[in-house]
Amino acid sequence: MLSFLASAPKRHPQAHSSTLTLEDGATTIQFLDKLSSSAAEPPYSMRIHHKPGDSLANPPYHFHQYQTETFHVEKGVFRATVEGTTTDISPGNDITITPGLYHKYVNGSDTESLIVSVRLDPEERERDEAFFRNLYCYLDDCRKGGVAPNVAQLCLFLHFFDCPLAVPVGPKVVGRPLSVWFTWVVGVVVGKWLLGFRESYGEYCKPKAR
Repeated sequence: MLSFLASAPKRHPQAHSSTLTLEDGATTIQFLDKLSSSAAEPPYSMRIHHKPGDSLANPPYHFHQYQTETFHVEKGVFRATVEGTTTDISPGNDITITPGLYHKYVNGSDTESLIVSVRLDPEERERDEAFFRNLYCYLDDCRKGGVAPNVAQLCLFLHFFDCPLAVPVGPKVVGRPLSVWFTWVVGVVVGKWLLGFRESYGEYCKPKAR
């Protein structure tokens, strides 16, 4: 309806690549093959290689409504902030984030890369991969084009993934539903209905998003 107000970067195709190449190759996201259902543990779905210091792959403060997220640190310093408490996780160790917990993480080193494997449970492979492909390809194209990421587009991606931005307002009993409402209004009402943004783009992800 008001799509003429929505600025968007030029989209560079990466839909057919099993590994996303971001930040001029300094950051990569590799989507791992699904293992046999007979495996003792749910498989890791992707491996993220973060460049030293700040990276567009560092997520904002958020929470998952339904999924448990497990990170296995392979290399570097995984600096996680969960419910306001920051902890450094060293290689060989895991950290598990259950639904509803506010969290974010960064590479804790300015000189060394961070490599982590990520597992989501329950896994929704097509939707999960669509989210990460669209979010990070969009952010990298904004970087390449010198365009500021549109908050409405970001919130639409997050709503699609049932992963609201964490609004730090009052007690969690207020903050959680407010976060869900805010992400939906900005993402769906403003982003999708008014500005014409989409949850998924063909240049970024081949499977059709819901």
